Amino acid sequence: MNSNTSSGDSVPAAAGEGRANQRRRTRRALIEAALALCEGGRKPSFPEVAERAMVSRATAYRYYSSVEDLISDAMFERAVPALESFCSPGQDDPAEMAARAARTMNKLLLDDEVGLHAVERSFMSAWLDNPQQSRPPRPARRMQYIGPIVDSLKGELTPAARRRLAHALATVMGTEAALSLRDVAGASVDEALAACGWAAQALVRQALAEARERSGKR
Repeated sequence: MNSNTSSGDSVPAAAGEGRANQRRRTRRALIEAALALCEGGRKPSFPEVAERAMVSRATAYRYYSSVEDLISDAMFERAVPALESFCSPGQDDPAEMAARAARTMNKLLLDDEVGLHAVERSFMSAWLDNPQQSRPPRPARRMQYIGPIVDSLKGELTPAARRRLAHALATVMGTEAALSLRDVAGASVDEALAACGWAAQALVRQALAEARERSGKR
């Protein structure tokens, strides 16, 4: 009986993961279509982007509230450098890597604050305008930086500690962090970048300090 229950529970979980993967593919198709059309030197229309991405206009609008939001997101996607271009996971100090990653990600966002607000508006509209089961996922580009940095600590942090650290680092880089620093805390761009780098570095060091303290008590 337990076996049957477990098998039944796995079906909706697998279906949910499949839907999430499909939504990620749709978002990726829209971004790639927008980038390809923008290479011609003009701003494409939403119908043009949807047609190239092979989705309906209604589907495209579930992901982005306007073609401007889509183009802004696509341009940011293109601008994001690979982590390996400024860090060497497994070799560099993880705390310093986290600081560099936070500053790099947030500087890209703060270099175009109009685009930053437009993209965040689009994310919020997609969340509010769609039922939970069909909300398009956030791009989560910050996790492309955070994942390898946290993985480099496998020898020092438990899986639970690494997961918590990844969650904590996600709060100091990305659109919400940049908006909070500028719009809520009133930081200048330079202050915002210094603060997010300091916070990311402190989070990694605290996680390591806690792990070493627990190890010393055994």
